[in-house]
Amino acid sequence: MTLTTGTVLLNEEPLVNADLYFVPLEGTPGVGGQARTKEAGEFQVIYRRGGEGLPAGTYRVAVSYRLMPDGTPVPEGDTTPPIESPARETLPRKYADPDQSELRATVAPGQPIELKLTTKK
Repeated sequence: MTLTTGTVLLNEEPLVNADLYFVPLEGTPGVGGQARTKEAGEFQVIYRRGGEGLPAGTYRVAVSYRLMPDGTPVPEGDTTPPIESPARETLPRKYADPDQSELRATVAPGQPIELKLTTKK
């Protein structure tokens, strides 16, 4: 396992309280992982089967930034299925959909991941 950290920027600003999902691609071993961004958009990936980090390789990355009706982020650890949640996705499908995300990341020892997202203002 490789400790997997990085940052997410949206329109050059740190994206805080976003959920990230890492899906292995092209022969990358393992089952992927997830993370939630903290202050300054920083994240550390938790492996789906427990522990920290991911096997080295290439991943599709989905970045979801769902907001509740009052404008606050979905609470960390909320397990409400998106279809039943009052929260709405604020990012386009090209980032937020785990099956369609255009974001890719290569996990390698000592190489933080930087994801730069842009949306129309």
